[in-house]
Amino acid sequence: MNKGIKNFVFFLGGYDAEMCEIRNILETRNIPFFDKQLAWGAKASAYEKEIARLDNIQIPVLIELEIDLSLSPCTVIIDHHGKEAGRGKPTSLEQVANLLSMELNPWQKLIVANDRAWIDGLIEVGATQEEIDKIRRYDRLCQGVTEEEEKAAEEAIKRREEYRDLVVVYFSYKHTSPIMDRLYKKYLNIIVFTPESANFSGDGKCILKLAREFPG
Repeated sequence: MNKGIKNFVFFLGGYDAEMCEIRNILETRNIPFFDKQLAWGAKASAYEKEIARLDNIQIPVLIELEIDLSLSPCTVIIDHHGKEAGRGKPTSLEQVANLLSMELNPWQKLIVANDRAWIDGLIEVGATQEEIDKIRRYDRLCQGVTEEEEKAAEEAIKRREEYRDLVVVYFSYKHTSPIMDRLYKKYLNIIVFTPESANFSGDGKCILKLAREFPG
């Protein structure tokens, strides 16, 4: 391990399969990190006190954290959202592997494919149905989806409302992945209402129109 890697201190963002695997890598290699098991949309300020306590030779590495505070010039930012999103750009797990000069194993490569393009990405790299199911279940588990939510998702789908090429599902939990995973390729347009949000997946033109009609 080179001197630069020894100086890295990682700060982990919102949880999913990718973030869980990054944590596993850091634990295996005894690389220091802070992990508050945050949800998606996590901000760097969640670690403001921990970052402030770093000494002059330590290099903070922020993973998928929205930057909302001043950081030292040596800070390494790793992300795969916003301007950094896209199939042609390295995922956060790939960026971490590159930073640590390591090769990804087959399981980690499946996590990369999943993070880049969900089930489509797994199919593109030749994953079997068993592997797809295993990766998606692991991803949902990392997100915090419970067995209770998994069962509730099945019941919510049974109560779905269908309107031509649109299906609407009302779900009493905040995670949408147990719904979306089960409805993969079954409908062109899907709306999932949760207690906290309305989530749409479907035709690109519809998404653009919704974005114009409902900014943000």
